[in-house]
Amino acid sequence: LPFVGATDAVAKQLGLPQSEEVEALGVELLRDPSRWLGRSDQPFGTSTFQNPFVSFAYERGWRRQFAASGFPGIDEEFRMAQEFLADGYRHDSNDDGATTLLDASCGSGLFSRRFASSGRYGSVVALDFSAAMLRQVDDFAARELDPVDRGRLRLVRADIARLPFATGALGGVHAGAAIHCWPSPENAVAEVARVLRPGGVFVLSTFRPGGQMLRGFKFWTEEELRTLTRQCGLVDFKAVKRAPAFIMVSVKKPEAPPEQ
Repeated sequence: LPFVGATDAVAKQLGLPQSEEVEALGVELLRDPSRWLGRSDQPFGTSTFQNPFVSFAYERGWRRQFAASGFPGIDEEFRMAQEFLADGYRHDSNDDGATTLLDASCGSGLFSRRFASSGRYGSVVALDFSAAMLRQVDDFAARELDPVDRGRLRLVRADIARLPFATGALGGVHAGAAIHCWPSPENAVAEVARVLRPGGVFVLSTFRPGGQMLRGFKFWTEEELRTLTRQCGLVDFKAVKRAPAFIMVSVKKPEAPPEQ
């Protein structure tokens, strides 16, 4: 249609979806209309993000609302996470896993794509339980990443509480704005601790009490996060907070004792 190009140009300036993106969403919904309702047998946080409407809207408006709770924005959150993660990577290691970063509960891949294009990691695993979210990751990566950076990105559908990685396999784990959605955060953090290699870093961000968030998700105090990570065997707790409710935490898996 003659007006589509002009409409898309205006939508791009406003950060709104393009016509081809809306069309792709329509095709996905027509393929299986029942999927937009989610599954009633799954916890609220899990089923919500399997909804194609939610996965489509997440990067196109939903995530921007986090600013009202003090989230500093994707670019600044990425910079902060990179600083924390740098402490856990061994660039002289011959172990492929030591340069692999897991972006857990990656959503639409806002951070996954930035990690992949940073050149810092041998590979980046974008992991989410939602197939709809992973389709968004793939779509955005195809449009934004060059072939080399896209080659570093691997998509995995899995449960955060049952990670498909060997013990001590990964150099770092990132979970941005995610733990408040996890049905079993204790099991999930224990799994993160398991798959980290000694010295590996886990970085997470979430909402503290006082933030604006949908009913059904959990707010976390700094002390609760400190206790949870300590109980899972992680150490060197660091936290950055911004009013009214943002918190980013970094913890580490203890280094292995030196061989005698």
